[in-house]
Amino acid sequence: MNSGGWVGGERRAGAEPIWTGRARPYDESTLRKHARYLARSGGAALVARAVEAQVHQAAVACGGKVIAYTDMFGQVYWTKKPAYAAPIGSRGNRLLAATYFGLTVVRPRGGPALAYHVSWHKPASPLQDALEVLYADKPRAGWLRSQSRHHIWARGGSGVATLRWAAARAIPSLTVSRGSTHWTRYRRAPKVHTRSRLPVFVRRDRKVARGKPHHGKAMQSKVGEEGPEEVIFPAHPDKGRGSTKALRYRTGRPLTKAALRKLDRLYKTRWPSNENALKALVAVGFDRNLDRGLVTTTSRGIDGARTRLQAREQALSDEIEAFVPTTLPQTMQAIRRFARKKRGCDEQQARRLKAPQDKGARMPTGAEGLCKNLMLLMHNAIALLLLRSRLHQVRTMSLGRLHELLLGRSFLACLEERQTTLWIEPVPCASERLLQQELVRLLNEASLSLKGRSLLFKLREPHGETKAL
Repeated sequence: MNSGGWVGGERRAGAEPIWTGRARPYDESTLRKHARYLARSGGAALVARAVEAQVHQAAVACGGKVIAYTDMFGQVYWTKKPAYAAPIGSRGNRLLAATYFGLTVVRPRGGPALAYHVSWHKPASPLQDALEVLYADKPRAGWLRSQSRHHIWARGGSGVATLRWAAARAIPSLTVSRGSTHWTRYRRAPKVHTRSRLPVFVRRDRKVARGKPHHGKAMQSKVGEEGPEEVIFPAHPDKGRGSTKALRYRTGRPLTKAALRKLDRLYKTRWPSNENALKALVAVGFDRNLDRGLVTTTSRGIDGARTRLQAREQALSDEIEAFVPTTLPQTMQAIRRFARKKRGCDEQQARRLKAPQDKGARMPTGAEGLCKNLMLLMHNAIALLLLRSRLHQVRTMSLGRLHELLLGRSFLACLEERQTTLWIEPVPCASERLLQQELVRLLNEASLSLKGRSLLFKLREPHGETKAL
């Protein structure tokens, strides 16, 4: 029972009774139960595929080539049970119980930023975890490698191990290293110059190229062949030669001269295309906690140590198989070395097994993954709808602004035999009413329907008279 009674509950429910045809809205526990059932029956994966197909169709309509962006964000949850904690950037990097999510956004050339993939991770998971889940699916990885001009991510993925992993999979990565340098330290002839005539130096990223890829193929290391590169780009090109500070950008493949000339602008597209899209989703409830159960498990640090130990044991096994003895002293020396390494692996494995699992973390066992993918599906549909507008303010409108002007307004629903008419309450400001009218026009052109009836949106007159748009 709702605290305000049945009538109050129906008023708070908004359009739910119109959509379901019931006299009163569903209770929240009923919705949670059915959402969990759908998620466990494969609904989350089904909606995730629909999001990917939606982005693929939009990319084809815009010309095919896209730029991908991947970032991590933390979702705080409050619990009295022992749980793993991690730093949350939006709260001053305080250590709080959290769930980490990896979000990948794709932007077609000339199109809007579209959410492509969301993944669930333990607290304190690095950016590489989100990238590994993203490229674990072969069809998705193949589409990204073939259609992405660049895959841009933050400094958290600028480590040598992550870049070697990306280079082994031919990912067109672009990131920036931590720290800075000065372009006046470099004497090699610059490849290009910025618009302010500052030099841009390009050199082989030998630290990344020195590593062995995971697929067993040798990396291309000769000068002139395609491979990872390091670009020394001025940090403040608009200040001219008065500023000598520079940043180290690291790329997975050589960039064209046009891209090198405006490399800072290319990387900074991460803010409007990725950061702003994430903030817009969070503003409408993307960071809500819908799964409240904790699962007792290991920490992300222990998981990483286990992965490194498995790689160490595999390397030792490969070394033993490749060993060919020639003399008895060499054989005895090798046996002692192998035994010492094996003993170290066993001791590390024993310490790992003794680690108590007395803390919990939220895992994707409920409906939150399904709800997040549904929000991504709706976000993309709205972004593609707003792109059809003639007004720049509408084309770049955020979800929060759209909710304020239209979706969050009160309305009167008139149910007819073949259509449902929604009379929307207008905003008091005349300038914003023009935006509201444009939104109503876009929705009517979309030819939406509800339970077999066509949906018609109309804006009420400020003085009580109605006028169809």
